[in-house]
Amino acid sequence: MTVISGVSSDKTKIVKFNKMMRKDSDSPSWKANISDNPLVEAFPESIDIHPGLQSSPIAPAQVQSTLSDLTFRKRTRRTVTYINVPYCETRCLYCLFYIKPYRNKEESKAYADTLIKELQLWADKPIQQNEPVHAVYFGGGTPTALEAADIERVIKAVRQYLPLANDCEITYEGRLSGFDAEKMEAAVQGGANRFSLGVQTFDTKVRQAVGRRSTKEQLVSQLSRLTRFNQAAVVIDLIYGFPFQTMGTWKEDLAISRELNLDGVDCYQLRVFERSPLFKYIANGKLPAGPNHELRALMFAEAVQSMREAGWSRLSISHWAANTRERNFYNYYAKTRSDCLAYGPGAGGNIDGYAYMMDRTPDTWKKAIEEGIKPVSMMLEPAPHWQLCRAVAEQLELNFLDPSRLAAEFTPQLLYVFEPLVENWTKAGLLSPIGSRYELTVAGQFWQGRMNQHLLNQIKSLL
Repeated sequence: MTVISGVSSDKTKIVKFNKMMRKDSDSPSWKANISDNPLVEAFPESIDIHPGLQSSPIAPAQVQSTLSDLTFRKRTRRTVTYINVPYCETRCLYCLFYIKPYRNKEESKAYADTLIKELQLWADKPIQQNEPVHAVYFGGGTPTALEAADIERVIKAVRQYLPLANDCEITYEGRLSGFDAEKMEAAVQGGANRFSLGVQTFDTKVRQAVGRRSTKEQLVSQLSRLTRFNQAAVVIDLIYGFPFQTMGTWKEDLAISRELNLDGVDCYQLRVFERSPLFKYIANGKLPAGPNHELRALMFAEAVQSMREAGWSRLSISHWAANTRERNFYNYYAKTRSDCLAYGPGAGGNIDGYAYMMDRTPDTWKKAIEEGIKPVSMMLEPAPHWQLCRAVAEQLELNFLDPSRLAAEFTPQLLYVFEPLVENWTKAGLLSPIGSRYELTVAGQFWQGRMNQHLLNQIKSLL
C-alpha cells in the first residue's frame, strides 16, 4: 500500500471530515439530484474543464534550474510525447489553441529544422533516453499544414532521437483540407501509424459557420483516400454543440462515421470559451447559440447507443474503436500517472508531477533552441497528492470507480471519503455496483468530469 505522506494514522482527520460532512449534509456540491432523468438533471448545468487540484507556480528565475535537475532523473513511469505544430491555414471560431497562420514552405522547413534540434537537446539526457516512450502525438495547430518532406523528416527524427517502444503509437493529427496524397504518403513513410483528423461534423453548413472549409463530400473523399493506404489507424473527431447543429445532423454525422472504413471515432462536447471568437459571435448575435444542455446530453447518449448498435468497442469516455487497430494510447496515458515529454512552441508536458509549458511564440522558441536552451515559459510544482488524483482519473476515464482499489494502493481513509458520494451517486443513477467496484452509467459518463472534480475536492478536504 502506498501511504500518502502527511495523512494522519489516527482518526483525527476522519472525525474532522465527518463533522464537516454532517454540517454540509443538506446540500453539498457533490450531491446529485435524485430524479427520473439523471442524464440531464443530476447536477446544475455547466461544462467541466480539466478536473484537478491547484498547483503552485515555480518562480521564473528557478524554472531553468528546476528543468535541468529533472533532465538528469531517470524516468520510472510510462511515458508519452507531445509535439506541437503551431501553424494553421485558418482559425476555427471555437479554437483557443491557435498560435500563428501558416504562410509558406520556408516556414515549414524552419520549423522542422528547429524541432529536430530540440529533440537533440536532450538526446543524451536520462530524462529522454532511459525508458521507452509508448505514444507520440503530433498536435497543434495543424500538423498537416507542414510540407510533405518536412512531415516525413520530423516523424523520422522522433524515431531516431526518442527510445520508442516496439508498439509505440505515433499519431499525426490534422485537417483533411490540404492533406493531399503526397502528404499522406510522407506521413506513412515517416512512420506514423495513427491519424487523428478533426472532422468535427460532416454537415457543410455547420462546418463553414465555425470556420471549417471542406464540404461533406470533400471530407468523405479524403477519408476514403487515407483509409486505402491501409498503413495506419484512421480516427476522426466529432463534436456536438455547434451552432445550427440538431439531433438530426448529429445522427447523420454518426451514421457517416459508421459507414466509412474508419478505425475509431472520438466524440467531444463543444466548449465555448470566453476568449474564443465563437463566444463573441454568439454574444453579438452573429451566430445562434448551439444546442442547449438537455440536447447536448441527449446527443452524448445517442453517440453511446449508436456505437453500441454498430458493435464498436468503448475505449474510454470519449473514444470508440471499430477494430483492434485503434488503441487510443496517447489520449488515455496523458490523463494517467504518466510522464509527458513536450516539444515545439506551446507544447505542454509533465515530468515526475512537474507540469511545464513551452514558450508559445515560434520565433522565441526558435531563438532559444538555437542557443541550446529549452524555452520553458512556465512550470508548476507537483500538485498535492497528484498521483492519487491521476489514479482517480485513470479509473473514471475507463468508465468505472473502484474505491477499494484506491484505498488499498494509497490509504484506507479514502473509503470514508468516498462513501457518501458513492452512495448518493448510485441512488441518483450515475453509478451501477458490480462487485466491489462501480461502473458509470450513461448518465455518469456524461457527468464524468464533474464527478471527477468532486472526488478530488473530497480528497483535498481530508488530506
